[in-house]
Amino acid sequence: MKKLIYSLIICLMIVTGRLSAQEGKFEYLFNDFQKSLIYYKDGRVFGVKVNYNLARNAFMFIDENDNNNIKLFAEPDMVRILKIDNRIFQLDSKGLAQEVLNQEPYLVVTYRGKSRPQGKQVGYGGRSETAAVDSYSSLQSRGHSYNLETEKIILADIEKRYTIKKNKKQKQFQSSKQFLKLYPAEQEEAIKRYIKNNKINFDEPQQVLQLVKYAETL
Repeated sequence: MKKLIYSLIICLMIVTGRLSAQEGKFEYLFNDFQKSLIYYKDGRVFGVKVNYNLARNAFMFIDENDNNNIKLFAEPDMVRILKIDNRIFQLDSKGLAQEVLNQEPYLVVTYRGKSRPQGKQVGYGGRSETAAVDSYSSLQSRGHSYNLETEKIILADIEKRYTIKKNKKQKQFQSSKQFLKLYPAEQEEAIKRYIKNNKINFDEPQQVLQLVKYAETL
């Protein structure tokens, strides 16, 4: 009996270890906070280090004048564009990060993290999603929003939604099936062949950009 219980505990520890390694993704778009220029609609320009938090779908910056505290932008609706190295970002109507991959042909990718509360640890490594957890709040002060992290959030998935322009109208897609519907039937086989031969991964924006460039030449 003792051997059976011991074996069960060992099995549970192995399963829990695997789940811990698999659940959740890196919660930021970049590996580190990046130097950037933030252009506001009223003409203001700020140089700060930023990163996009996918678990909370919001840009955050390091305030070097306040002990390097990580903060949220107090006026995200006033941000026009963010220049991060040679990449250009903007915010959509919901505050999600949109990266402008190309102007002609036009291609934008919108990043949206899908997250859930981590929950409270229960017996043998399980988690209770209904267990009480603290919240992630913010404090407004002097035009800035201070992040007060108290709740652990797991990033479950990252959605990339692409936008192109067809006949002066914006069209969106996330998969090869959706992409093919945007082009005439007579071009379908050529596009399918390109996707297959080049192993296009729709989770890789640069690969999708090359696909769009090819499709627009047909």
